[in-house]
Amino acid sequence: MTVTVVVIEDESATRDLIVGYLTRSGNRVTGCGTLAEAAQALHDLQPDVVVSDVGLPDGNGANFCLDHFSRLPHAKWLIMSAQAEMLHHPRALVKRPDAPPLSVFDKPVPLRALDEVIRQAMFAVPPMRASAAD
Repeated sequence: MTVTVVVIEDESATRDLIVGYLTRSGNRVTGCGTLAEAAQALHDLQPDVVVSDVGLPDGNGANFCLDHFSRLPHAKWLIMSAQAEMLHHPRALVKRPDAPPLSVFDKPVPLRALDEVIRQAMFAVPPMRASAAD
């Protein structure tokens, strides 16, 4: 099964590393440098996994997750940041009973963590989608 992934990271070297790793693992991956690009990618691709930095030039990746997770109920979200203080809010969200399905990691994210999120997406039961005939 091919997993569709959107990677949101403004630092091009980190984005290229993650996109390259996930692509070599057989996934369909799109890299975005801003939340504006990511919003379009979510709309176009309906990804199974979203990997997002928190501190982005046009906003906060954790807030972006909260704003979009209800539109993609099947998606797994991985939030990351090199700045520990930026992860306090996402880590608190994970503990809420109504929390979106997200994982929170310090950067650099261990590649095994990416593999685990992909594995979870592969074995998740996707929601029923309306067919074109409906």
